[in-house]
Amino acid sequence: MRYTHIYVERSAYAYPLTKRILSASEGSGIIDIDHYKDVFDRPRQDHEFQRKNPALILAVRTGARVFKGAPVCQSFGQRNFYYSSSIMNCPFDCEYCYLKGMYPSSYIVVFVNMEDYIKDVEGYLTQGPMYVCASYDTDLIALNPLTGLADSWCDLALRHEDLLVELRTKAAPPELRAIPNVIYAFTISPEEVASRYEKGAPAASDRIRAAVRALDSGCRVRLCFDPMIKIPGWRDAYAGFVEEVTAKIDLTRVTDVSVGTFRISGDYLSSMRKRLPANEIAWYPYIVKGGVAQYTEEDDKEMQDFMCGLLEEHIGREKIFTWN
Repeated sequence: MRYTHIYVERSAYAYPLTKRILSASEGSGIIDIDHYKDVFDRPRQDHEFQRKNPALILAVRTGARVFKGAPVCQSFGQRNFYYSSSIMNCPFDCEYCYLKGMYPSSYIVVFVNMEDYIKDVEGYLTQGPMYVCASYDTDLIALNPLTGLADSWCDLALRHEDLLVELRTKAAPPELRAIPNVIYAFTISPEEVASRYEKGAPAASDRIRAAVRALDSGCRVRLCFDPMIKIPGWRDAYAGFVEEVTAKIDLTRVTDVSVGTFRISGDYLSSMRKRLPANEIAWYPYIVKGGVAQYTEEDDKEMQDFMCGLLEEHIGREKIFTWN
């Protein structure tokens, strides 16, 4: 992706990652700023315009950088569950993405002080093993050719066997590094969902092929059938998709799979509806329970039970993680 402009915090120039990104971004206008929020948090930003004219912000992350895992995120049975965001926002433009309601801007923020993230994680590791989801608020693998930050998390995992890192992605990388304590989590959707709602992301078939390559190279792979979207004919769409996936991937080879229906913070959904009035996903008549907008309990259970039933024909139930 080519960025029309790159905003750079003055303090960010001192970091090697800033130099790497700027040297790879010839032709982008460079604008110096004091703080990333001066650009990122401006009111009344036009998300559609920003998606058509993408910009990058290079910043230094101060304060907390590693957080306890949120209740709406799956922990996969891990006790010390954390997440971290060395990048905010995603290069893809999925219509259902909660980031559209979470952030006031569509610009991508790269925090260039990865060294500080490493120190923070190593500090936590003195208290015991950690499970860190490093790619929830972005797609580190998709952006790795520019930033190298997915590699940085992999290098950190290599140095600490008591650190388990998940890198979630919709990308289809040609190769991935086989590291015992790194899980590559591929989010995959039926073509009926991917082609309509996952703008800019590789086709589901490309992601499946990337997952096969990763397995063949010895990587740990997680398949995420999440979020399930309640489209017309969803049963046929997801049944056909599981058939397509299992024809290409022996599910006994994967670390596990996750299943979940679409859900989003009620506050984020309200923001999405204000900012993106034409967003089809945002205007579905969800119910709000415990501050989370979701399908009805009946629909949620029906969809997850249906998907789990299909998957149980190919993988043990103990390896299927759901939201119920």
